[in-house]
Amino acid sequence: MSIQVVTNEKGKKTAVLVPIADWEEIQKRLNTEQFFDEFASSMQAIKNELDGGVKLKKARNLTHGH
Repeated sequence: MSIQVVTNEKGKKTAVLVPIADWEEIQKRLNTEQFFDEFASSMQAIKNELDGGVKLKKARNLTHGH
């Protein structure tokens, strides 16, 4: 898979380009209903964080089992 990262004038990553054949394969494998359910749940968790509710775990803690 040949992925390209797009950056702005300040060098901040702003997008990722994936070849269409790879994207189509990803879409075939993606369970869209599950994806959107998890996405909605994640957005609610972020809203709660912004509203002063539940604190989100840091990504590094999730990936390193902390």
